[in-house]
Amino acid sequence: MVLFDLVGTILAPAVPVEATYAATALRHGLRIDPKIVATQFRQALWRYRYRPQATVPSDGDDRFYWGEIIRESLAPVFGSGLGPERWEAMVEELYEQYGRGAAWRLYPETRRVLADLRDLGLRLGVLSNWDRRARRVLADLGLIEFFSAIFLSAELGAAKPDPRLYRLVAERLGYPPGALLLVGDDPENDGTAPRACGYAIWVVRRPEGDLERLPLRLAKAAHG
Repeated sequence: MVLFDLVGTILAPAVPVEATYAATALRHGLRIDPKIVATQFRQALWRYRYRPQATVPSDGDDRFYWGEIIRESLAPVFGSGLGPERWEAMVEELYEQYGRGAAWRLYPETRRVLADLRDLGLRLGVLSNWDRRARRVLADLGLIEFFSAIFLSAELGAAKPDPRLYRLVAERLGYPPGALLLVGDDPENDGTAPRACGYAIWVVRRPEGDLERLPLRLAKAAHG
């Protein structure tokens, strides 16, 4: 079975995150340079890269985590005259926006690669550090039909690179880890961590590479 990471692997924000955050802030009366937002956003993601199990929900709603990322991304204008209620409304607006397909774009080869793998008779799934919003995004983008299983960290109570996540997914699928190939873009989350749990891995390194060669490689593997 082939499991796919989502963001950075088969899809990406339709507009750079920093531009969206800055534009939303401006609608609420806060002006911030998108370049500053970009730096703050990267730093926030890195700061929360390793999430203790107690901080990962299992009900599919990861508002608190993403609220913290948004707040830290816009920290330079926090307290700039926007009351708590309006600030929370802005955070909620951004959280909801990224739960719709319009906020995302597919990489050019995504749909073709998924179709080719399905034609090879392979079972496809998702394994992502995301929340239940991913299901609507995949449906909006016309991809959900490709996946027979969708595993999201905020529904499982553990997040990459926690070994418990990879083990839980294998248990739920009823496959030995060696029968699972994880395709993703993060060298640790989709590479060293799952490999240490017995998974096969394929790490895509954009923009230098993409997923084009994956069907051919798996077809050759299937035929020895």
